[in-house]
Formats: sequence, C-alpha cells, structure tokens
Amino acid sequence: MPNLDPLDLPPPQEQTTQSGGLGDFHTFLRTILDKSWLIISCIVLAVIGAAVYVEVTPKTYEAVTTVQVEQEDAKVVKAEQVVSEDLRSQDIMNTVAQKMCNDALLLEVLETNHLMSPDGAYPLDGSKLNREEYLKKFSRNVKASLRRNSRLIDISVATTNAALSARLANSLVANYLGEDALAQHTTTGNASEYLQKQAEDQKEKLTKSEQALQDYRKQAGAISLEQSQDIITPELQDLQRRLTQSKADLVQAEGAYKDSLKMTTNLDMLLAYTNVLSDPEVAQISQDLAKHEMEFVLVKQRYREKHPKYIQAWAYLNGTRDQLTATAERVRSRIQESMRIAFEKASTAQEGLESQLTQAKTNALALGDVGIRYGVLSRDYETAKKGYEDIIQRLNETHVEAQLAPERIRVIQKALVPVKPASPKVLLTFAVDIFGGLIAGLLVCFILEAANTTFRTVDEAEQYLALPVLGTVPKLIKGKQDARKLVAAEGSQSTGAEVFRTLRTTLSMLGPEKDRRTYLFTSSLPSEGKTFTSLNYAVSLAQQDLRTLLIDIDLRRPSVEQYFTGKRSTLPGVTDYFLGRKKFSEVCIQHEETGKFFWMPSGTSVPNPLELLTKVDFMQMINEGLSQFDRIVIDTAPLLPVSDTLLLASKVQTVVLVVQGCKTSRKVVERSLQLLNKANAPIGGIVLNLMPNRRFAGYYYSYYHGYGYGHYGVKDKDKDSVKASVNA
Repeated sequence: MPNLDPLDLPPPQEQTTQSGGLGDFHTFLRTILDKSWLIISCIVLAVIGAAVYVEVTPKTYEAVTTVQVEQEDAKVVKAEQVVSEDLRSQDIMNTVAQKMCNDALLLEVLETNHLMSPDGAYPLDGSKLNREEYLKKFSRNVKASLRRNSRLIDISVATTNAALSARLANSLVANYLGEDALAQHTTTGNASEYLQKQAEDQKEKLTKSEQALQDYRKQAGAISLEQSQDIITPELQDLQRRLTQSKADLVQAEGAYKDSLKMTTNLDMLLAYTNVLSDPEVAQISQDLAKHEMEFVLVKQRYREKHPKYIQAWAYLNGTRDQLTATAERVRSRIQESMRIAFEKASTAQEGLESQLTQAKTNALALGDVGIRYGVLSRDYETAKKGYEDIIQRLNETHVEAQLAPERIRVIQKALVPVKPASPKVLLTFAVDIFGGLIAGLLVCFILEAANTTFRTVDEAEQYLALPVLGTVPKLIKGKQDARKLVAAEGSQSTGAEVFRTLRTTLSMLGPEKDRRTYLFTSSLPSEGKTFTSLNYAVSLAQQDLRTLLIDIDLRRPSVEQYFTGKRSTLPGVTDYFLGRKKFSEVCIQHEETGKFFWMPSGTSVPNPLELLTKVDFMQMINEGLSQFDRIVIDTAPLLPVSDTLLLASKVQTVVLVVQGCKTSRKVVERSLQLLNKANAPIGGIVLNLMPNRRFAGYYYSYYHGYGYGHYGVKDKDKDSVKASVNA
C-alpha cells in the first residue's frame, strides 16, 4: 500500500516513541482544558463553602498578655522556714502556666468582670448556661504557653468581643498576682483593698469623663479634633501638591494625545512608531511577512510567474502584507483611543482635586470653632485616665513592696485590644478550600477521563483500531448560513473544503486508480455524519473533473434527497431502478452548480428494504454506473441498527467507516469493524467526524485545519461567516 498523506497518518514508530513525553503532556493539558468547567465548578463550590463557613462561624478575637517569671531567691525573715525553689526549672515554669488556667482563678476572673450571676451565666451570644458549663466553656478559650528557651509565658484569652478579650487577659494576670500575694503576704491585704476601692472610684470618674468627651465628639461630628487638626494642614499641602502635579500630567497627556492624532495610515510610517512596532500582533505578522518574503524569493528563483506555486507564494505574501497594514491601522486607532482616554482622565482628575482642595479649606475653617470645648474635655479625660493608671500601677506594685516574699512574675506586655479576629482565618480558609476544590476537580476530571471510551485524537484511533485515519472533519467548519450548502464546493480559502480535498488525496493513495473507483461510506450508529462526509467527498471528486455519482442506498432513513431538496422520498431513485420502474439514467440527477456531480435518491419507500437488497443484482447497478461515471460514492445505512450495509460492503472497492469523535464508543466501532471483516469488506480506513477544533487534540489534523490556505486576503466580513452543520 502506498504511503498515505503525512497530514493524516501517524509518524513512524521511532518518532512516536521519542515524542511520548510531549504527547503525554498534550494529553494532560487537553484533559485539563476539556474539563476546565468542572475544575472551575469545584473551585467555585469550595469558595462558596468557605464563604458560608466564614459567614456562619462567629468571629473570635484573641488577646495575649506576656509575663516573665523572675529568678531572684525569696527574701524572707527566716530563711530556714522556706523551701528554696529554682524558678528556672522547666517544671516550675509549667506549674506557673498551669496555675494561670485553674478553675478557681478563672471563676474569680469571671466574677470580677461581672460575667457570672448567682443563678447562671449569660454569654455574649444570648444563651443561658449554668456555672459549671459556662466555666468549662471559658476555660477552653484560655491558654497559657511557654516560650521556648525563655522565661516568658503568653496568656491568651479568646472571646467574640475584642475589648472583652483584652480586659479578661489583663484581669487574669492581675487576679493571679492578687491570689499569689494574698496566699504569701497577709499583711498586704488592707493596702490592696484600699487601692482596689480607689481604683473603682477612679474608674467611675474616668468613665464619666470619657462619656462626656464622646458625647461632645458626636455633637461636634468629629472623632478626634486634635487628630483632625494634625491632618488638615498636611492634607491641604498634599492636595495643593497633587493639583500641581495633575496640571502637569494634563499638559503631558494633551500633548501625547495630539501627537497620536498626527499618526498617518502609511504602513512604513506606522512601523516607525515604537508603540506600533512593539505590539505583539504586529510583531508576529511582521515576522510572518519577512518569512514569506524569503520563501517568495526562493520560489521566484525556481518557478515562473504562472506556475501554481509561484502564484500561491505571491498570494501568501500579498495577504500577509495586507493583514499587516490592517493590523497596524487597528493598533494606531487603539493608541489614539488610549491617549484620548488618558487625556480625559487627567482632566477629570484635575477638576476633582480642585473640588477637594476647596472642601478641605472649608473644613479647616469650621474645625477651629469646635476645638476650644473639645480641648477642655480632653484634658479632663487625660487627667482621670492618668489617675486611674497610677492607682492600677500602685495596686500591681503592692507585691513588690512586700519584704517577706519575692515577686514571682511581672508583666512584660499587657494585652491590647485585637484589631483583627483570630478565627476564622479567612485567607487560610479560602486558600485551603480553593486548593481542595482544585484537587477535587482534578481528581474528578481524571476519573471521567479514565472512564471515557471514545476516540479523542488521531493517535488513539489508529493505535486502538490498527487502521489509518483517512481524514478528520472538525466540529466547527466555517460555511454559509444555508445548511444545504456544499462545504466541499466552497472557495479555496475554506477550511471545510480543504478537509475534503485532503480526504480525496488520502483515498486516492490507497491503490491504483482502476482499483479505487467505488467507495462506500457507512457508520456504526445513526447521526455520525456519514451522509455529510460522503456527499462532500463526492463533490470534491467532481471538482477534479471526474464524473461522480452519489447513490443513496440508506433505504430506511435516506438523507441525500432531503439534503438537496428539503424533502424525503419524493423522487424516483434506487428502489425504482431495482424494481424495474425506471432506467439507470432516469434516476441520476445532475447538480446545478457542480456540473460533473450527479446524485441518485433512494427512491420510493419499500416495506422491507433488506428483502429488496437481498434479491436485486447490486453489481449490475455498479457496472452500469461505472460505464457512465468515473467514480461512484455510496451512502448506506448504519451497521449496528440494521444489516443492509453488510450485503453491499464486499461489492465495492473501498469501504470508509465514519466515526463521530469524542462520542462514539470504541467498543461500538470495534464491533462494526468485526462485522465488516466478516463480510469481506475492503476497509480503507476511518474518518473522524465532528472532532473538537482545539489545541493539543492531536497535531495531525489540528495543524492543517489551522494552516490550510489561512485567512490571507480574506475580508473581515467573510471571516465572520456562520458555522455550517456537519451532522447528517
């Protein structure tokens, strides 16, 4: 058998083996692209789940107080009565940390902060718990952890209220210090009680002062007048500086816009502009133009002007040059539009800054009127705050003043009111959920891919069936809006026409011309495109100046007549010839547009087509047809639903099996080939129909579908032609 067209046949075995890694990568990438919607859906569901979790989960704020365990030995009156302890020991550090979280201390903290009532506790979420349950719940939110290789302990308290978390963390340390001092130094009890009473009084005074200041803030409409005064002057300076810069930017944008309007439509002058030449599309087409110019020089040296290759190379060169001119003009328009938008934005920005500067000056004048009363209230608040902090400091220092025992711990860092919640961790939650959704999507994607038993590439079909792929018809073929338009009869620039020219070339290479005059097209199942393929293949033969006859012997569901006339079984045809009602020449219809193309409808419907095909002499029809036509193409019924085709398959010279890519199961195709082999059918190969027109789908057919005659010289309105149906 002669070598087939390299655009359709797989590469030699050694090339396939060497490029296996690249093929695996293409398969992997194709799988990801095909199932991208599934992966995106899983990620979206994961993001929705994370959003629901973040929204439903209460926000918890964690405040941390850091204390340091002291090293000094105890200073007591009678040292022999005290057992010395080394606080640097890890066991002692752990003991102190555990004491920070004991139930008695936590209960005292809750009672001190008025979070317990005699008959039960009332959490912030509104639910009522008994004392034991509430204490247990609170203990889970309190942690004391040691810092490694140090004498520092971090005490953290987590609640749903940020201010409460900080208050409880500080209160926990204060109560621990109080309990420790009370247990070791009874002499400090009166001083602590007095300081505690003073602290409560000072706290009440501080609260009233703060409330008065806050009420005036609301009345004056300012959060902090002092901060506003510190902000307003720099703001005015900043606005003035930005306005000056905006005016300079406006002048620059206006000049750039006017310069862009001076750009001409001359290609050479446009390419002189850096912005146009650096455009990726212009750069790519410029490279293609240079390449075609070099190729044209070589063709010009070898061929004359009327030679087809010389004409083709000249058409490529002119088409690329026209495409470059159109692209450069689009880039010029895009640059002019961007310069215009930049100029308008600069103008709008200047107007906005002028308005902001006017408003800021007005606010500065109004701010001074309310600043006097605010200053008086602020000084009262600062005085009360300083007095309260002094009392608290003296209360904490009471233990230091005791001479009978050492200070066991001291506060390094008081708890501050947390700004951001500690949980849920939004970024971490979304990151984990997105990653999980991606993994789940990939897993489902590859499970579905592993379960897919269809042919998705040329390599898969040839390796599994051990038959050549004679041609591939893409799922989306650009054609005219009329669904009855013959794709193969379109111009030389049509991708669909090139598909069937390639199929015509491939079939012609299967053997000598005298042995390849009758072709039978069939499929495993209905609606795989056999009628569309056989019809357009017959037209492509007629374009070679060969008298070609297309015979519709699908007597159960004929489609050829409906394709041409829009009706079914209204004209005399095959059945009328077999029954002797019509002569052969009377049922052959010449196509109006393609003079050498004739077609024969299925004819009048018969009750039992299989019985008719069993009785008639099919070879007589073939011989009579070959005496009048150069080629005969036969469209038959699908193999698996009925057995009509098996009666005819052995009586033609070439049988072509049409397989719908990415849909028909491999087992179905394999069963059809087994039936054809049992019927001694001369199988020439298969045609993959309705193949997705995508990248990484097998480089054989995707290459020439994208290459073909390209779009050189095609007008923009022709590029937007409507996609024709290819399903029979």
